[in-house]
Parts: sequence; structure tokens; C-alpha cells
Amino acid sequence: MFTSFASTRNRRASLVEKDLEALLARMRRRMYPETIPALASYWLKTVYSSGYNLRRWKELNRLLQLAWCGAFQDGAAQEAITDIQHWIRESVLQTGEAPEFTGPQEDSVRATLNSEQVAAYTVRLLNEWLPIEVSRLLVSQSDSRVAQQEGIPVLAIATALENLLTREHLSRETLEKLLDLKALSPEAVYPADLEILRDVVLSLVGRTSAPTPSLLPATLLCVAPESHLPADYKWFVQNACVVERSGGDEVHVPIESAAALEILNKEPVRIGSIIVTMDGRWWEPVNLQSGDRQFVVYRPFGSLQIDYSGEHARLRVPWPEYRLRWSGNGYFKESLKIFGREWRVGHWEVDGERAWMHLVFSRVLPVTDLAPPACDGSWRLRPASVDMAWAALERSVAISVAAKSGDPLEQFHHPELVPLRRAILRLIELVTSRRPVYETIETQLRAIRYLESPLTSTYGRVPWKLLPEAVRTAFLRARRYPVLLILLTEVFEGVPEALSRSPEPRAASAAAAAHSA
Repeated sequence: MFTSFASTRNRRASLVEKDLEALLARMRRRMYPETIPALASYWLKTVYSSGYNLRRWKELNRLLQLAWCGAFQDGAAQEAITDIQHWIRESVLQTGEAPEFTGPQEDSVRATLNSEQVAAYTVRLLNEWLPIEVSRLLVSQSDSRVAQQEGIPVLAIATALENLLTREHLSRETLEKLLDLKALSPEAVYPADLEILRDVVLSLVGRTSAPTPSLLPATLLCVAPESHLPADYKWFVQNACVVERSGGDEVHVPIESAAALEILNKEPVRIGSIIVTMDGRWWEPVNLQSGDRQFVVYRPFGSLQIDYSGEHARLRVPWPEYRLRWSGNGYFKESLKIFGREWRVGHWEVDGERAWMHLVFSRVLPVTDLAPPACDGSWRLRPASVDMAWAALERSVAISVAAKSGDPLEQFHHPELVPLRRAILRLIELVTSRRPVYETIETQLRAIRYLESPLTSTYGRVPWKLLPEAVRTAFLRARRYPVLLILLTEVFEGVPEALSRSPEPRAASAAAAAHSA
């Protein structure tokens, strides 16, 4: 229960009151209390960036004291309020001056994405790029905001997301779309990460209030082997609706009349299943409602939370049947897909109320499985950090070429790209020699293709512009060698059309056949 600061008098609430009300409203809606430190930190950052004067900081401190004295049920919220107050006292009240603020820096916009592209971008941002950036932060320990705690610190996740989004230079329009991701489901992203992403995005666009996130769409987590639900029930869940009741929300999954009649004619009626909504809660069916329309009615029973404290990420999920003994392949699925990840069953647990599956992380699901409409090649899904790595490699190659040495590596901090760098330098040496041997160049291109193969999922192919101008010009004179042209388009990204299109179609076809053989 949070104290409200809406005035009972006939006056408009102050800006400070509105900002604090927005914070408390977001705290009330929080499904993952462990993420509240990120919410408080980035809300405070937004308030700071708005340019509060000393009077407003004093008013905020007074209102926070009233909030702290209110009836809080959540210890994480109390602690966050205390931390904000401590910062205000240390940074503002003790100095008697408002912190200096120079205003936001206008950055060039790198990309504006449509709704489908934003969905695919979010999937890769949270599932692929975020873990890499968090690992980098935790290894370097260079950021003071990254606190030490068991598992992955929540502020490390928030800082990593801020770094990724800032480097990306997304348009404000695109950032606003990240706050309303209707195209995603719980199968695609982890809701706790999504909560933190919203905190960071709201700070980047300078907003303290947040739109109310939708519970839907829902996704089917599992169905009991003896359930009478239809085989294609997963698709029915996608059409679920939320119904507000006095006792709490319900999720109603529509079902066809014939299927509902078939279920009701069986004794006993078995509709055992678990669904998950966008806030991370898991829901269990309580009845099959019949009438003009038929629904399987679900009610919430808890939240799913990924455990990062061990060597591998783990997830404890409910099983829709209570059994003391387990046998048969029906109870031991090879894998289960939820939160953008594939999980394998580690072991089962039975307590006094139900059975549980303990899942162990297996792999990240590819974006093409989770957001296929956006993966049409119209936009390259990769973070700005990738372009920064390629730019660093380009500078390193240019320095080595100018020095006529492959040794200088002091300014190159991407060890995973070092073998590729050496192979590219060897290619440059072969191409710029007095009498280039195209068979040797072909062999070297194959070597580069081999070395970049394990890197393409993260970095893509080597940018064509990375090669020195003299090398690119030399390749333009090599159009008589179709196999070479094919290899160039396979190894490099952005090869000029003059190279990618051979002047000798028959020769190119024959070369392609020999190349594939």
C-alpha cells in the first residue's frame, strides 16, 4: 500500500508530486521486486536530467519522507526510497545547491525501426547482446554502479542495456516503440529483463511515468499428458483475453464448441495445463466455462524467475499434475521453450502442493523462431558495438599496413578477431604483391571464410570497406576469375555490384558448380 500525494484541494499537483506518483505507480505494478533498484536509479536519473532546482529537491525529500512513513508491503520499495533520500541529502541538501545540469546532448540518429523490426531488435537485445555486455561489465568491474551480489546484479543489467541503447543511437520514435511491444510473447523474452529495459528507455526519453504494460499475449508453457485439451491448443492460447473479477484477474482462453463438448463428455474432465503471461506469472485452469461461448478459465498462482546464481541459468516451473512417481517419455520432454531460451529438464521435485520441473538453460532461441516477420534482410540486426569492433579492426589493419608489419596490437582489444585480422593482413599482402597469384588469393579467401564462420552470428561478415582502397581496386580488375568473385561475396559484406555480378554468366555458372563441388 503506497501513500498517495494527489491533492484533495482544488489545485493542480506540482511537477514533483507527479514525478513521485509516477514512481510509486511503477513500484506498485512491479512483478519482479528484485528489479526495483533499477527502477529507482533510472527514475532518479530522469528527475536529475529534468533540471530540478533546489526548491524542488527539498519538496521531493519531504514527499519521500511521507512515502517512507506509509504502509509499505515491499521491503525492496522501502529500501529504494531510502536510497533516493540518502542521495538527495548527500548531493543536494548538505551542499545547499542544486546539482549542475548542462542538458541532454543531441546525438545523431543511427536507425529508425518499424514495429516488426523493433520486436526482432528487442529479442536479440535481451537474449543475445545483453548477456555479452553484462559479462564485459562484470569482468572489467569498471562501473561503480555495478554492485556485488549473488547472481547477476540488477544494476549491471540496467547499465548494460543503457550502454547498448546509447551506442545504437535509435530515434526517439523507435525508443517509444520499445515501451509498447505488442508483437512479443513470454516465449520470446524474459519479463524481468523487459521491466528493466522499460526503466532505461523511459530515462533515455526523459519520462517518469510509464504506460501500463499488457498481460497479453500469453503463451502455453506445458500440457499434462492425460489432458483432454486439443493438440493445437497452443494456438487457442494466443487468442486469450483478460477478464477483471473482484477476486483478481482471470485469463480466458476461447475454445471451439466441438472441442469443449468432447472434453465435457469425458469423466473426469482433464484440462491440466500451464500458461504464462507477459508479466512472468504462471496461470492454471480452474474450470471450463460453457454457454454461448466456451472458455478455459485461468487464475494466477505465482511468477517464474530465472536463477543465475549457479554455473548455468536455471528455472523452476510448475507441472500441471501432481504425481509421486514419474515414468514414460510423456513426462520428460526433451526441451521446453520459454523466455527466449530453450531449457532441458534437470530433475523433478514434489512438495506438499504440486510437482515442479527444474530446468537447465540449453541455448538461446534464434530470432527467426521468435520474430520471423522482421527477418527479411531489410535491416541488419546487430548492435552498434559490432560496428565499433569492425572500425577498430579497420584502424588496426591500416596501422599494420602503413607500418608494413603485422605486429602492432596494442590498440586492438578484440582477441576473438585477432586470427581474422592476421588472415586479412596476409590477403592484403598477396593482393598488393608485384605479381599476384590468384590461386593463392583464392586459398586465402577460403581461410578467411573458415575463420569468420563461428563469428558471423555475432559480428556478421567482414565489411568490404575494411580492405584498403588499393586492395578493393585490385579486386575490381579480377572479374575474369568467377570463383574469386563468388568467394568475395561470401566473405565480405557490401561487395560492390560491379564485383558481385560477373560479366561472363556461363563461366560464372561453371565456376559456381565447381565451387560447390
